[in-house]
Amino acid sequence: MKLKLLLVTHALCAVSAWGQVGINTTNPATTLDVVGDVKIDNSLFLENPGDYTQIRDSKLLIKSTGNEILRYDISQSKYGPINYAQFIFRNTSTNGLRDYNTKIPADDYIVSVQGYYFLEPVSGDTDIMTRSSVDTDNIEGYQIYAYVNPGTGTWFIRGFINNGKFRTRSSGYFIDTPIDLFLNLIIYRKGFITKSINSVSVDMGDVATGTAPLPTGF
Repeated sequence: MKLKLLLVTHALCAVSAWGQVGINTTNPATTLDVVGDVKIDNSLFLENPGDYTQIRDSKLLIKSTGNEILRYDISQSKYGPINYAQFIFRNTSTNGLRDYNTKIPADDYIVSVQGYYFLEPVSGDTDIMTRSSVDTDNIEGYQIYAYVNPGTGTWFIRGFINNGKFRTRSSGYFIDTPIDLFLNLIIYRKGFITKSINSVSVDMGDVATGTAPLPTGF
């Protein structure tokens, strides 16, 4: 009995030191190669995992609504953790885009406008001016952003000039005209890699520099 125990112990030490262990496979490719499902009731610790250099074609592990650990494959998913979409508004009003409902639910996503540009309809020319509707000598700034409409619970986007209109050249003169507006949106999936924090309000006291309070959790 002691001899058998010694042999088993010796075999386990040999596997631990030089071999590879396979479960449901006779040809393990790594130190521990499991073909099938793995269930861990308590904790799993990875000590000194090192750098992972095989970035391409790697997959993420996610937890499903049924608390199952699944492999996340973006090619088969309806959404990614970070999504990009370009919204193109053809023949937009000379007043710009005031309120557009994307129908993207605010409970599930965060939407951010990362870039924009506008062109003349049909021609695609960039020969566009802005004209104030308050004072011809005053051209006010743009407001281009995404926001949550509390009534619908969805993300809306805006793209317009404060108290102004878009103008293009016609026969040597600039006239009020519609535009083609391009908005580049980044859409983040909540609960995956993003977390919303409360707004940070800072009273600058009519000075140009200052220090904001650290957002909660950082």
